[in-house]
Amino acid sequence: MKTLSAIAIFAITVAGMVHAQDASLEARREAAIEAKQQYVGAASPDASTTCTYTFTSGTGNKFLKYCVTKNGNIVHFESPAGVNYISTSPIGEGYAFCDFDTATPYYDYAGYGDSANWRAPVTVSSSATEVKISRTTTDGIYTLTQNIAQSATNSMAQITMTIKNNTTKAHHVGLLRYADVDAQGFTGNSFDYTARTAMGYNQMGDGLQLQWVSGSPFNGGFTQDIPGGPNSCQIFSSVLGPLANTDGSIFAQWDFELASKAAQTAVMTYKSF
Repeated sequence: MKTLSAIAIFAITVAGMVHAQDASLEARREAAIEAKQQYVGAASPDASTTCTYTFTSGTGNKFLKYCVTKNGNIVHFESPAGVNYISTSPIGEGYAFCDFDTATPYYDYAGYGDSANWRAPVTVSSSATEVKISRTTTDGIYTLTQNIAQSATNSMAQITMTIKNNTTKAHHVGLLRYADVDAQGFTGNSFDYTARTAMGYNQMGDGLQLQWVSGSPFNGGFTQDIPGGPNSCQIFSSVLGPLANTDGSIFAQWDFELASKAAQTAVMTYKSF
């Protein structure tokens, strides 16, 4: 009986410790989510975090599932099954550019808000493997067209962003893609970047990389020590790396000179590792 009593006491003690650890983890998670709110900006009625187009392929390590909003934000990216990389509270992923001539930012960062200077999106085309979405700015100067396509062979999503100058005047713009990475649902991650790639990951876990494919001049991939999206007109204000145990984010940026009525295209991919 004494042995049984000792085992019972040990079991109760362990259960209490596990419960305390779970409670502490949940408290830290809630605190991290609350801390993100300072980076949430205003959102227009057109802002959305709702999945409109969902794409799925593969099995095992090649499983890929992601979804796209009506505005062209990727608000869920899962690969392999059960491992998501995009933050959920708030959901943070999207695109932006700056008109450097007038220092005017245009952005849509899903749950982190938008610049409210976009017209409603237009779905140009959609299929089982890709969707093409076009948005014009409210001033009519620019049209941004995004084609987001599934690559089942390589278990990745390829994003093609084309920005067009609708005026007869030349414009200097900086175009970027951004994601708040919470790999496997954890807010604290490691981050690093190279000349072509930005990545966020868990040590001994899974990660997400945003990689340049084409489009020039390309300024590079970058990581931030904040979860919110970058100021597209001052992109280096929060850029740091490498980082560890940080609620950070990633982005890639292109620098374009748009001639009269001209367009430039940037191509990138999201892939887990």
